[in-house]
Amino acid sequence: MELLFLGTSCAVPNRDNGSTSFLVKTQNSLILVDASDNPVKSMLKSETDPLDLDLIILTHYHADHFSGYPALISTLNCLGRKRDLMVITNRETEDKARNILDLLDLDNSNLLFDIDYTGAFSDIDIDIELIPGFHTVPTSMIRFREGEKEVFYSSDTAYSPKLSDLAKNCRLLIHEATFSQYKRLSLEGHSSAYEAGLSAKNANAEELFLCHICENDYLNPDSIIEEAKEAFSGKIVVPRLFKWYTI
Repeated sequence: MELLFLGTSCAVPNRDNGSTSFLVKTQNSLILVDASDNPVKSMLKSETDPLDLDLIILTHYHADHFSGYPALISTLNCLGRKRDLMVITNRETEDKARNILDLLDLDNSNLLFDIDYTGAFSDIDIDIELIPGFHTVPTSMIRFREGEKEVFYSSDTAYSPKLSDLAKNCRLLIHEATFSQYKRLSLEGHSSAYEAGLSAKNANAEELFLCHICENDYLNPDSIIEEAKEAFSGKIVVPRLFKWYTI
């Protein structure tokens, strides 16, 4: 399994970093997790052909995770995609996705390909499970299993000990770190870098990737990792954009 991040920012991006979204590549599948910013432009920048997409996962319908979805569908149609596209999401986000595509005349009857919605996926090389998260709207955490390896993504989430139980012994925990523990009294459906580290520690994760970061909320980039280190002694990474990480 390989991961490539197209963005690691929160809902407020900066000049060089867009909202959190990433690619997952296995032997048989190319998967886009969330449709932030302009997904096609980001994929082209990563030297990945958007027509190679097999699956899209939409964690929830907040704009910084969802707003690029209709543009992605429209562009794939303009590029001449014929192969059906599977979208993995929860029921509430599926309803929003269908409604916005209908509004823009991008429903299946107007496309060269069909969009099939589902709540889970299993193939010979990967299993994908959606798990209800802890956010201000219905959201999905994601468990990826490839053989003995498990990657767990928190998506947007308030801190909860239940998350660590669900992610127990994962190879990699990808966890949001929206705000600093020391600058916000209430995180409003989000977590701090310290809480991300605490989740990784309690899950006995081997490695922690931090994303969905509001950089202006931290003293400097190094302080994001330093805060997580207060709780977690394992390897901590803020992923570089457009770099493939092998898990």
